[in-house]
Amino acid sequence: MSSSPGHSPHTADPLARIVKGLARPLDVRALSLTGLHVVMAMRLCALFEQAGREPVPELARRFRSVEAALAVLGLVDTVAACWPEPVTVNRPCCMAMSPDETTVAAMARAAIAGDSAAFAEAVCGFVGAEHHDHLFEASVRAVAALQAIRPQPSA
Repeated sequence: MSSSPGHSPHTADPLARIVKGLARPLDVRALSLTGLHVVMAMRLCALFEQAGREPVPELARRFRSVEAALAVLGLVDTVAACWPEPVTVNRPCCMAMSPDETTVAAMARAAIAGDSAAFAEAVCGFVGAEHHDHLFEASVRAVAALQAIRPQPSA
């Protein structure tokens, strides 16, 4: 393996790192509960769209919150509107995540942390910069609504 001057074999091209990461599907079981809710909601929305049904009642039943259902649906709709191509999701029973689901999970993780820089890194080069703020805001609303429904530990 040869190395050009100024190029360390440990310093990979960011695009090559992303492509390599997408080649290995991540497992939904590694997600936080909030991240899992976001990915599964995307999958359910895709199923409901195929069936010509409204997803809000089912999401509200699952989350026990209409507000959380609407916030997550808002994120799903924002992703669909901002993505450069149709969003690809796996079936709800699949443990592996699609590349789009992996990106949305990274968006949710950054939104949970309130880290706009990590969020921008997750979508940089994939989604136009003009969409970053809108996607970040939708992600923050969705994860906040999902975290608000989680039972709080008793003191």
